[in-house]
Amino acid sequence: MNEPNGIRGTFSKQRLAGMKRLLQKKYREEEGLFIVEGWKSLAEAVGAGIRFRTLLIVEGAADDAALLERLIRNADESFAVSEKELADVTDAVTPQGIAAVMPMFDPEAALRSMAPEQGIIVAADSVNDPGNLGTIIRTADWFGAAGVVIGEGSAEPYNPKTVRATMGSLFHLPVAHGVPLPAFLRRRRQEGWSIITTEVNGSELLGTVVPPERSVLVIGSESHGVSEEISSLADLRVAIPKFGTAESLNAAMACGIILSHFTMRRS
Repeated sequence: MNEPNGIRGTFSKQRLAGMKRLLQKKYREEEGLFIVEGWKSLAEAVGAGIRFRTLLIVEGAADDAALLERLIRNADESFAVSEKELADVTDAVTPQGIAAVMPMFDPEAALRSMAPEQGIIVAADSVNDPGNLGTIIRTADWFGAAGVVIGEGSAEPYNPKTVRATMGSLFHLPVAHGVPLPAFLRRRRQEGWSIITTEVNGSELLGTVVPPERSVLVIGSESHGVSEEISSLADLRVAIPKFGTAESLNAAMACGIILSHFTMRRS
């Protein structure tokens, strides 16, 4: 790695300490920045047109020179670092040799872009586990959802565990975080959207439901489900039939089952 590639020589200890702070939610929110680790996630971000503020690369970590050059061109600044330095500012147990700092998404802009003629928006109500939330985002992407709305009280999409769990899907569809969910759902109902909640004791079994043209599917926490306030706003309360003895379904798994059914019924 050298100057012609656009990589600078030294990333100071002071700047490393500043970047490490972004592993904490408080400082991510203060600075409006978050860290993304790994070649695949960064390649997906570049493909989505998202520019990096800072790119850190371990010398010799790249086996794709073309991708490396593309990532460097997409960064405001790039630095060579040691494996230890990268490990200090990332959350992964085994860092992949590359990480970047990038700006958080504008939630209002994300919400404005979720207005298809038909489709499904996935909303998270108090989904507290970062990995679960990341998998919900990835699942919503797989099934072509119009976007993901993350209500207040849920995990945030910028937690390193959430970012990793999305496997790059965080950059494929609009994601709005910290949204007052009841107000959002009321507004969508006024615009003609149907609100569907997932509930263990839902009044409709999944197999009987024909999804409306425009729907918001609300996924609740594994421990408590959707809140009473959110449930009261539902047009449909859907239950996934149970055939075994498990106490509950993983929230992301429930999301995938319902989106699969809705997608198949539409197609």
